[in-house]
Amino acid sequence: MKRLLLLLPLVLGGCVGLFGTDRPLLPPAEIHRDTLWQGRILIDGTVKVFKGATLTILPGTEIAFVRRDLDRDGLGDSTLVVEGALHALGTRLQPILFRSASADPRPGDWLELRVDFSRDVHLRYCQIRDSAYTLHAHFTRGLVEDCTIAHNIDGCRLGQATFTIRNCLIEKNQGKGINFRNSEVEVTGNIIRNNGSGIFLFETDRTPSIHGNNIYGNRENFRLGDFFTGDVRLSGNWWGTADPEGVAATIYDRRRDPSIGEVFLEPASAWLPQSGPREALGISEAWRFATGGYVDASPAVSGDLLYLASWDGRIVALDAKGAQRWSKDLGEVVDAAPALSGDTLYCQSWGRQLYALNRHDGALQWRFGYGPSPADDHRQGAPLPVADLLLLPAWNGTLFALEAASGEVRWQYRGRSPLRAVPVFDGDRLYLSGGDGTFSALALDGTLLWSVLLEAPLLAPAALTPAGPVVVTRSGTLVAFDRSGVERWRKELGEPCYYGAPVYSGGDLFLGTAGGTLWKFDAASGATIWSLDTGASIYATPLLIDGRIFIGDNSGSLLVVGADSGDLLATFRAEGEIQGTPALFGKRIVVGSRDHNLYALDLIEIPLETQP
Repeated sequence: MKRLLLLLPLVLGGCVGLFGTDRPLLPPAEIHRDTLWQGRILIDGTVKVFKGATLTILPGTEIAFVRRDLDRDGLGDSTLVVEGALHALGTRLQPILFRSASADPRPGDWLELRVDFSRDVHLRYCQIRDSAYTLHAHFTRGLVEDCTIAHNIDGCRLGQATFTIRNCLIEKNQGKGINFRNSEVEVTGNIIRNNGSGIFLFETDRTPSIHGNNIYGNRENFRLGDFFTGDVRLSGNWWGTADPEGVAATIYDRRRDPSIGEVFLEPASAWLPQSGPREALGISEAWRFATGGYVDASPAVSGDLLYLASWDGRIVALDAKGAQRWSKDLGEVVDAAPALSGDTLYCQSWGRQLYALNRHDGALQWRFGYGPSPADDHRQGAPLPVADLLLLPAWNGTLFALEAASGEVRWQYRGRSPLRAVPVFDGDRLYLSGGDGTFSALALDGTLLWSVLLEAPLLAPAALTPAGPVVVTRSGTLVAFDRSGVERWRKELGEPCYYGAPVYSGGDLFLGTAGGTLWKFDAASGATIWSLDTGASIYATPLLIDGRIFIGDNSGSLLVVGADSGDLLATFRAEGEIQGTPALFGKRIVVGSRDHNLYALDLIEIPLETQP
């Protein structure tokens, strides 16, 4: 259990002392002197920072607000009120978190961070969620940068205030993302998405500066208040589409309500880089492990061991320092990723053999073989453990369902050859990509539920989204289906796609192509959010971790890209193509290359203060 810390001021010779307590911070709590907070602060009621005092919140601090609605207005009462100065400066690795203390948080659990008549408010790398009004400020000057403001009722309310809001992610707020009236605001470099209204301009006697933002996917991206009769001119923002009519449809102004003003736009034509919370990375090599062949297969990780397959036919187990624990020679090329289930490691070789090995020592438990076919060449699909089965996609077009414990065939489905991709399972059914372009859904007993024939071969597995699977053809057509096989949308990329699969995360799809483009799409509609020209063909499937995309290309580069921003954050260069998906091994990224090496890489965070 985390300790509750309240750090109260003790002024001795101009220094601030730190005191810890096991009691929560309860009202009435008044702060009249400079105060530091760190650790976990619990607020139940109202805490007020009086004029003349500065509240400094240290990186990594968590401020939790008790959900209590004594006035029965449907909103939580707990509030932090600031009339003095507020410095809440977190870092990307140690953000400051403002949130509900409830185990089942919801928007409106606590009221707001209320700031009145303050001339010194600075929030950096703060995550603010579960509130009613988030930052509610009047007659205040402040800077909000690199913050994530999400899952509130409103993202902010500003009145007669002067604020700069830059490089923030403002999303999934029920009402307004940014809401202001009669304020001098500069809003730049932000990602504002999936709110009720992205920006709500209630009224103003000043010209707002809103530029360089990516504002998309909101119910209205920009809305004028019901009594706002003036006109507003906005330039240099991206509104989710390059189509002028599509942009105009996201704006609520005179075109929807003749009694209010009009918004005149000069929109950007594409996604604007360097938006959202800023980050910078370096990469250093921790160790490498040399093999005797290409390393195309993605490594498998379980606990403190990593399992690596390569074209030299060996499976090796490595520890966190890159030392070999055991090795098993399968006698044939392995270019499909090994699969783990319990204490067993499953590997398929070019000898058309499936091996079940003890993951602790490599001892053979059983093996299964199948016959040759004209499609016996690079590349194979990985096996997939599901419940007590091991699903094996074969070059000859057969999907074998084997007893995971013994290798006995429980059933087999004759698909279209070759099968070069691992099947995917959504908890109810299997989706199978066929080398002739057939995409099929099967019950877990092997019964065919539906099948469609697409125009080009399918070499990569489907991505699973809440609405159904999404698959990409070799010719570069991305097709989304519902679970019954009805096509929902399709998108022509104009670039070939080989073995790299689309990956779903948080409503978005990410895909690298042999044309050298890394794409981000809206999973519900297929709309392009951003694309990045990497300069080299991509055959690999991306890995998403902590808001970052890790993907290799055929120049030998491992790219680290911001999943929100689309910015290239760091690059590591090997001497051969990188065609497998990287993996997370402890805190390190591991990736194989066709230079016959597996690399273990450390990510080095560069603090914002040292960025140019």
